[in-house]
Amino acid sequence: MFKTITLKSKLIIPMSVITVILFLLGTLLIISEYKQKSKLLELEENVKLSFIISELVHSIQIERGLSSGYSITYTGKFKRDLLIQRNITNIQIENFKKIYTIVDKKEFKRYLKKTLLSISKIKQIREKVDKQKIHSIEIIKEYSTINNSLNDILIYFIKKSNIPIVTQDLIAYGYMISLKEFTGIERALGISLLTKSIKNNNKIYKEYTSTLAIENENKKMFLKYTSNNINNYCETRNKAKSNLNLEIMRIRKIILNNQHNLKLVDTEHWFNIMSTKINNYQDIIKYIKLEIKEEIKNKLFDINIIFYFVLFLTLISLLVLVLMIIAFLGLAKEEQRLRLVMNKYVISSVTNLTGRIIEVSDAFCNISGYKRYELIGKKHNLVRHKDMPSEAFKELWNTIKSGNTWRGKVKNLKKDGSAYWVFANVEPLYDKYGKIEAYISIRLDITQSEELTEQVIEEENKSKVAQQMMQQQSRLAQMGEMLSMIAHQWRQPLSAISASAGVLYIKANRDTLDKDTAIKLANKITSFSKHLSSTIDDFRDFFKSNKNKNKTNFNNILKSVLDIVSISLEQKGISVNINIISEDEFITFENEVKQVLLNLIKNAEDALLEKKIDNKQINIEINNNNLVLSDNAGGIPLDIIEKIFDPYFSTKTKKDGTGLGLYMSKIIIKEHCNGNLEVKNNNLGAEFTITLGGNNDN
Repeated sequence: MFKTITLKSKLIIPMSVITVILFLLGTLLIISEYKQKSKLLELEENVKLSFIISELVHSIQIERGLSSGYSITYTGKFKRDLLIQRNITNIQIENFKKIYTIVDKKEFKRYLKKTLLSISKIKQIREKVDKQKIHSIEIIKEYSTINNSLNDILIYFIKKSNIPIVTQDLIAYGYMISLKEFTGIERALGISLLTKSIKNNNKIYKEYTSTLAIENENKKMFLKYTSNNINNYCETRNKAKSNLNLEIMRIRKIILNNQHNLKLVDTEHWFNIMSTKINNYQDIIKYIKLEIKEEIKNKLFDINIIFYFVLFLTLISLLVLVLMIIAFLGLAKEEQRLRLVMNKYVISSVTNLTGRIIEVSDAFCNISGYKRYELIGKKHNLVRHKDMPSEAFKELWNTIKSGNTWRGKVKNLKKDGSAYWVFANVEPLYDKYGKIEAYISIRLDITQSEELTEQVIEEENKSKVAQQMMQQQSRLAQMGEMLSMIAHQWRQPLSAISASAGVLYIKANRDTLDKDTAIKLANKITSFSKHLSSTIDDFRDFFKSNKNKNKTNFNNILKSVLDIVSISLEQKGISVNINIISEDEFITFENEVKQVLLNLIKNAEDALLEKKIDNKQINIEINNNNLVLSDNAGGIPLDIIEKIFDPYFSTKTKKDGTGLGLYMSKIIIKEHCNGNLEVKNNNLGAEFTITLGGNNDN
C-alpha cells in the first residue's frame, strides 16, 4: 500500500504539475510578448502616418506665411514662391488622402473625415487670396484651423502610445509641431505689423503678443519632455543660429515697443529669417522622427530577443522535465532504503477502522517503550494518558471518519507509566474504490517543548504575582504622598470653615447675628465643604481600580492630576508651565496614566527641593498623543540614567523611595497602555516623554 502511494506521488503528481505549470507559463509569456509586439507594430504604423501628417502641416504653414505676405505686399517674389508652395501642398494633401483608404479603425476615420472636410476649404482660401478679397488675419485664421485639425490627429497618435520612452518623444514631437505652428503665425502677424501702423492694428498687436506667449509655453513644454539626445541636438543648432535668433529678437523688440518706424524693417527680410527659424524647427522634427523610429526598432528587437529566449527556456524546461523523470526513476531504487530510515526516526502508526493497531514504526516503539508485538492488534488507547479529555478523542474520530485530517497535541503514556507529548497528524487512507480502509498517524515528539512551555508559564505566573506586589507597593507609596498633598489642600478650607464658625459663635453669643451675615457665612462653609468633598472624590477616583479603557486626552488627565497637587506645588514655590500645541483623543486606562503622571511630577518636585533650585519650574508640553514633562533640576547623572526604570532602583538621596515608581510607570505605559515612556537630559534638567496610541484601542 505505501509503495504504491509513494511511487505515484513521486512520479505522476510532480510530472503533471510541472508539465502544466511550464505549459501555462510558456503560453502566458508568448501571448504577452505577442501582444506587446502587436502594439509596437501598430505604434510604428501610427508614427509613420503622423510623419506624413506633420509634413502636410509644415507645407500648410509655409503656404499660410506666403499667402499672408502676398495679401499685404502683393510683391512678385511672394507670388512666385506661393505658386510653388501650393503645388508642394497639393502633393502632401494627396499623400494624406491615401491614409483614409489605408486605415480601418472607425475612431481614427472620424478624425480623418473631419480633417479632410477642413482641408477642402484650402481651394476657397486660395481663390480669395488671388482675388485679394481676404485679409491677412483671416488667412492666418483659416490655415490655422486646418492645422489644428491635423494636430488633433497627432495628439490622437500620442495618446495611443504605451511605450514610456516613445510616448515622451511623441509628446515632445507634438509640442515642437505646435511651436512651429505658432512661429508660422508669428511670421504672418509680423508681416502685417511691419507693413502698417501699429495705431490701426491694435487687434493684430494683441494677437501677436498672445502668439509669442503661446510660443514660449510650447518651447518650455518641449524642453521638458525632450530626451538628452534631442536636447543636445537642439542646443547645437541654437548655437549655430545664434545670430539669427538675435536678429529675430531685434525685430520683435521693434514690434513690441510700438515704434512708428516699422517700415524701416523689410517684410521680406522678416519673412526669410522667420522661415529659416521654422525650417530649423522642421529639422529638429526630422531628428525626433529618426529617434522615435530608432526607439521603436530597438524595442521590437528587444521583444524578439525575449520571445526567443522564452521559447528557449520552454525547451530547456521540457528537457529538465525529462531529466527529472529519469532522476525520479533512479530515486525509486532508493525508496526502500529511505523507508527504513523513516521507520527508524518517524513516529507513525496505522490502525484499522475500529482503532486497532495494524502497523507501527520502530520510532513509535522506542518512544512508547512497547515492543512491536505488544502493540499490533491492540487498541490505540493503550498509550492514552488519563490527562487527555475524552472529548478530544471524540473530536478526533468524528474528524477522520468524515474524511478530514485531524491535527493536535496529544499526551501519551509510556509502558513505564511516564508521559510524553506528540503533535499528531491523523488522516484516513482510501482503497481503490475511494472508501476509507484505515487511518494513518504521523507524530512529532514535542515533549521537551511542552515541558519548557510549562516551566515558562509557571515563571510567568510567578513574575505576574511579583509585578502585582510591586505595583501595589507603588500605589501605596503614591497614596501616602497623595494624603500629604490632600492635607495641604485641606488646611486653607478647614481654616476658613473654622473662622466662619467662630464668627457665627461670637455673633450668636452677643446676639448680634443678623440674617444676611448668617446666610453669607453658611454659604462660605457650604462652599468650603464642597471643596473638601471634591478633594476626597478626586482621591477616590484616582486610585479606583477601573480596567475599562475610555476615550480621553492628555489635557483632561493633566487637569485631574493638577487639581490634587497644584496647592502643594505652589506652597513649595514650584511653578508649572503648560504648553498645549494640539489635543488628540486616544483610548487608554485613564487612571493608570494619571498615576504615572503624578509619579513623574512628584519625582520632579523631589529633585527640585533636594537640589534647592531657586526658580523651581516644571514644564509640560502636550502635542497630539505625546506629553513631555521636564524640570530645571539639573538632570539625571549619566552613570545612572540607564538604570532608573529598573525595579527597586532609587535616585533619592534620602533613601526614602521604594524604587518602584518609575519601574511601574514604565510597565503601565508600555504593557498596559501599549505606549512608550522615555527619558533624557535637556539643557536644564530631566525630560520624560509619554507616547500613547492614537484614536484606537491598540
